[in-house]
Amino acid sequence: PISKAVVSLAEALLALTWLIGFSDNDIRARRIHTLKSAPYLWVFPALFLLYPLGMLYTTDLQEGWNEINNKHYFFTLPLLVGTLQMSRDQLRWLLLTFAISNVLVAVSVFYIVATGNEFLHGSTHIPSAFEQRPRASLFLCFSIFILAEYLYHKWKELSNEAITTLFIFAGMLLAGLILMKGRIGQLGFVVLSPLFVLFYLQKSRPRLWNWVMAASLTCLLAGVMYFSFDAVRQPFDEAVNEFRESQLGYPTSEPTYSSIGQRIAFYEEFWPLFLENKWIGIGTGDLILEGKPLFEDQRFHIPFQKPHNQFFETAIKFGIIGLMLFLLVWGYTVRSFNPAFRKMGYLFSVLLFISMWSDSTLGTQGGISFFMVFTTLFLVRPNDPVFVQVE
Repeated sequence: PISKAVVSLAEALLALTWLIGFSDNDIRARRIHTLKSAPYLWVFPALFLLYPLGMLYTTDLQEGWNEINNKHYFFTLPLLVGTLQMSRDQLRWLLLTFAISNVLVAVSVFYIVATGNEFLHGSTHIPSAFEQRPRASLFLCFSIFILAEYLYHKWKELSNEAITTLFIFAGMLLAGLILMKGRIGQLGFVVLSPLFVLFYLQKSRPRLWNWVMAASLTCLLAGVMYFSFDAVRQPFDEAVNEFRESQLGYPTSEPTYSSIGQRIAFYEEFWPLFLENKWIGIGTGDLILEGKPLFEDQRFHIPFQKPHNQFFETAIKFGIIGLMLFLLVWGYTVRSFNPAFRKMGYLFSVLLFISMWSDSTLGTQGGISFFMVFTTLFLVRPNDPVFVQVE
């Protein structure tokens, strides 16, 4: 509840300042021109229409309205953020602010691990990086690459003290990511590090050999982290053991405590529901209504939860047609990223793509706001003359 309140307040303040700016004639004219000349700002708002349309064949209208409320960021944030006027330095400072704020999250992880206080791990009512591990690990991981990108572009302008400070911050973020045992963020770091090298340090267009080297570096980095840190090795070993247990019928463990086992159960139970409604899905609000009965006779007594796979969940709700529309909209948006920040946008999109395979990333307020704010920021066209000339 606290996290939701903070995000809602931030959105309200953003909308308020946007409306105040809209009262200025020059700003209003520029924003209207931007909205008319930038079709890429309208694709996610158009995708949002899937949710009202899905209400036409939804039985549980209350849950449908809750889902529409959760996904309204598809509509509002492209219009609020995408029409802002910022220079490249202002946009880079905005990204840097996000990264530095996550250093405080890393510090909280250090404190929780050092004290060993279970209460500090949080709950659904008490925010904590451990309670929100899937999202927090994404934030920490991406913050590392924000600092790396800033250092790459500002190296000659920064003092030695500033460079040292940013390196320390990056180290703290990585340490927090490792100690938090966030599998998705750790996997993202392993995949994105070679991509960062490939995108930023490779001067020419990457060739097949460069991609092979990037893949080799990924494997090397994965091996080094796995064998060097117990906090990396443990969560991935647990995933492998949970998978084995699920295949053997949980002879030595409890199914309800198996993260991987539960995900396998979700796929098994939801798959027939998807096949029955494979083209247009079950509608916006019927996932709980249709899903709960599927788990009444679940062989391992695993309770109902949503599928924990964003692509699968979208397909269940809106069918293959809805899933393809989501992928097309996202792909078109990525291709429309501002050239000055396109590489960073690619890294962000790869990270979210990885996350969506094991989590309903857009199913939480924190997840969808993170996705839409940064996706839209990478669409903002800086207004400084140097950029305009280059473009």
